[in-house]
Amino acid sequence: MPITRGDIIKLSFTGKLENGAVFDTTDESVAKENGIFDEERVYRPMIVVVGSNTVVQGLDEDFFGKEKGHKGTVIVPPEKGYGFRSLELIETVPTKKFEQKVEPGMWVESGGRVGVVESVSGGRAKVDYNEPLAGKTLVFEYKIEDVIEGKEDKVDAIIKGYISPDAEYVLEGDAVTIEVPKDYSMDKEWLLGKVLIARFLVSFVGLKQVVYKEVFTEADLVEEPKE
Repeated sequence: MPITRGDIIKLSFTGKLENGAVFDTTDESVAKENGIFDEERVYRPMIVVVGSNTVVQGLDEDFFGKEKGHKGTVIVPPEKGYGFRSLELIETVPTKKFEQKVEPGMWVESGGRVGVVESVSGGRAKVDYNEPLAGKTLVFEYKIEDVIEGKEDKVDAIIKGYISPDAEYVLEGDAVTIEVPKDYSMDKEWLLGKVLIARFLVSFVGLKQVVYKEVFTEADLVEEPKE
């Protein structure tokens, strides 16, 4: 059946700029070949809920009407990618606001935003808070590895695809209880991520209830002795 909004797919892809430079991939060997390998990342096909803005608009739209096994290449203009660069997002910030000494080319965080330092002069830093790929035309080579069918398989794909391959959960009827990894409890991104995951499970799988469970043992709460 042709893919439509709400379908859950397993996607392999490599994203490039127009000059061929690779900026993202699900293939470990491609990441290593292009100098973007991240040791902390698990390279594997990603789970995408079609039409949910999980990936950039131009790539998301290209899935519609395709089928399992489809291989394709799509060119994504800035307006359907990461948008255009804005001069309003290039700001001059006093260097004393940063904990470390800043230099051109460094990534810094200020006011909850992440940007790159363009220049430093007279105790002030010019910081570009634009998305690094803003204004770029992107080229995605991709393959739809699978289309997930069935409630149980969809629940498993979303939980393990968006939380962790080792995530534990219990599915009972139309309710699921998910054990939250301990290191997620203080993660700011998780506060938004858990709402998104619950929305996927309710809107695209048909569950009625999503419960997140945090479990702490005595061993988790004992502070390690200071040296």
